[in-house]
Amino acid sequence: MNERGDRPAVVILAAGLSERIGKPKHELRFSEESTFLEHIIRVYQKFVASQIVLVINDRDDFGRYFYEDDLKIIVNKNPELGRFHSIQLGLKEINDAPVFIQNIDNPFVSPGLLMILEKGIEDADFAVPVNERKGGHPILLSKTIVSNLVEDFNKEEKLNNVLTHFIRKDVPMNDPYVLVNINTEEDYRKYFSGL
Repeated sequence: MNERGDRPAVVILAAGLSERIGKPKHELRFSEESTFLEHIIRVYQKFVASQIVLVINDRDDFGRYFYEDDLKIIVNKNPELGRFHSIQLGLKEINDAPVFIQNIDNPFVSPGLLMILEKGIEDADFAVPVNERKGGHPILLSKTIVSNLVEDFNKEEKLNNVLTHFIRKDVPMNDPYVLVNINTEEDYRKYFSGL
């Protein structure tokens, strides 16, 4: 369980090949001012202050992000191994902290959401935002889970299977956006039609 005072870190997962939407998700516009990835990075810079790890693939152009001072970039050269492999690569870079797992296709993240999740993990091993009885994103993992995942590096596992062995805290949210995944052009148009 989380010890009071531990500031969370974040692993941002952007190593997928975005085949269903046909373009890199990190480049999708979140607003006129920012892309999905720029928005996500800014939110976490305000909230976690340090230990922001971005896991990318070696096919898409992430060049401009290499100049972010407080961003550590890890290249997943085998994105076909799946999301769990990317998570483990990112977690290996974290120093003794709880960790948010932030998917690039769940861009509706805010400091308020992160603060509520951080409070929710105080009596559990991981916290999940829940809306309409469905689990959403991002999730927050305790240091215990992070250590377990780093020590037991298994490319064949799935995060959900590992988490069944730990205490889960469902954190009710009056926010349907915690359930949104942008995986197709239709998904994108539904939420970002004005851009």
